Amino acid sequence: MDIFEELGVKKYINAHDTYTIYGGSRMSARTLKTMEEMAGAFVDMEELQRVLGDRTAGLTHNEGAYFTNGASGGLLLAACVCMTRGDLYHYRKLPDTEDIPSEILVMRAQRNAYDKAIEASGAQVAEIGDADETLEFELEGRITSRTAGVFYFASALYQRGSLSLEKTIAAAHGKGVPVVVDAAAQLPPVENLWKFTEMGADMVIFSGGKTLCGPQDSGLILGKREYIEICRNIGSPRHGICRSSKTSREAMAGLYKAVEQYCSLNHREQKEKMYQRNVSIQKKIEGRDSVLGTKIIAKGPVGQEYPRLFCELKQIGKAEETADKMREAGIYIGAVPEENMIYISPLNLTDKEAEIVGDRLAEIL
Repeated sequence: MDIFEELGVKKYINAHDTYTIYGGSRMSARTLKTMEEMAGAFVDMEELQRVLGDRTAGLTHNEGAYFTNGASGGLLLAACVCMTRGDLYHYRKLPDTEDIPSEILVMRAQRNAYDKAIEASGAQVAEIGDADETLEFELEGRITSRTAGVFYFASALYQRGSLSLEKTIAAAHGKGVPVVVDAAAQLPPVENLWKFTEMGADMVIFSGGKTLCGPQDSGLILGKREYIEICRNIGSPRHGICRSSKTSREAMAGLYKAVEQYCSLNHREQKEKMYQRNVSIQKKIEGRDSVLGTKIIAKGPVGQEYPRLFCELKQIGKAEETADKMREAGIYIGAVPEENMIYISPLNLTDKEAEIVGDRLAEIL
């Protein structure tokens, strides 16, 4: 009897995406072995954070790296860094922000559910621009002595309403204010691990439990040495508001090994494998009575470089119904009800699972 049978919990095939509600992604046997080894002994957590951070910085072509308990924990810590600049007295007072800069600027077009992690630090989020556009002078004019930092959500690079990251960095740095990029889901391409910092971003946050295939409750802050040092000085296990963002030694070691593996992959080969999984499913569902057409697009939901298979249905209102039927069959897929489309992401599929997904979807359609 395995743990699923023991608990009576249903197993699913994830043909939707690396969403937290499904558990993120799969860890490799090598990552799990590393976590098991780390779990069997005790370490100095500050030493481990520094050694793993230095090694990960080297792998990702960055000055420094810090391990967090997910991208959300990274946002919280980055906000604390921007507000206190490492002053332990003011850090230990958070979320009391009296006497320190405490405004974090975010473009209105980029507001999302995750910026609540910024507010959890005690920071006040101040909007710039509107839903349609953000102009350079709006950012420059809004930066005052109360401004602690500018946070940029990289998923908005592919949406209207945002000032470019290049102009954002130039305007913020011109006023002596750091820029933090939330790039939680911005992989692939692998180059994004160093692209945003090479552009000048001070800290860039990635989820460890998505495409990196590390532990679901892990994340990375990559960036400039001075800011990573502050992360190390105020972050867990030190006391303060980020103590609740504790990262285990197992998760840190597992994510390090996952990053090492991700950086060594043949990414062109991986992309082709994902494409072929889509093709195998596409062949099984094309020509079905309820299918209007299929197409494979080259981008993920926030511009990542991986292919997704879309299927437009003939009958209005069938997209959600089809996704529900697939879920009942133990398979997660995506649905776009307003376009009457369903879609498949191959990120978390094996070749065998792609066959299962194709067969079951063909039956339902």
